[in-house]
Amino acid sequence: MFAFLAEHQRLLFPSESFADMYAPANGRPSVPPGLLATVVVLQALHGLSDEEAVAALRFDLRWKAACGLGLYDQGFDPSLLTYFRRRLARSSEPDRIFQTVRTVVEQTGVLAGRTRRALDSAVLLDAVATHHPADRRDPPGGPPGARRDRAGGGALSRPRLHRPRQAEDCLGR
Repeated sequence: MFAFLAEHQRLLFPSESFADMYAPANGRPSVPPGLLATVVVLQALHGLSDEEAVAALRFDLRWKAACGLGLYDQGFDPSLLTYFRRRLARSSEPDRIFQTVRTVVEQTGVLAGRTRRALDSAVLLDAVATHHPADRRDPPGGPPGARRDRAGGGALSRPRLHRPRQAEDCLGR
């Protein structure tokens, strides 16, 4: 993705495609809108906040290359992303960035066969080690002191393994 954006950023997000977002007399953008659009795309792909995205732009060479910045370019203030998105939302085509990305993905097939899967971790069938200092009882039928460490119990007792309920129990089956 980084290499693709580095090569095609100016073609994907030319400044002319954002002209309606700025007033013709005094609305010249302080940062090229194509750069801001590229950062917004990378930000969405990586799930970053504005501050995290600008930090990545400042310190990650892949981001610099994708955005067309030089090695010593410092990027911009994170608030510019907020202002850019606000202008974008008020414009005649608020989805233009992601429409462009969608068109490129469909035409090139760059994401063909790739899917994103989500895992619901509410029910885990794994053993979880827990430590409860009040659990110093001797096991039933076992020798006295079997659960105690060499120091005689105290706070250094061994953790116990707790097995969560089976998935069928959690689902009411």
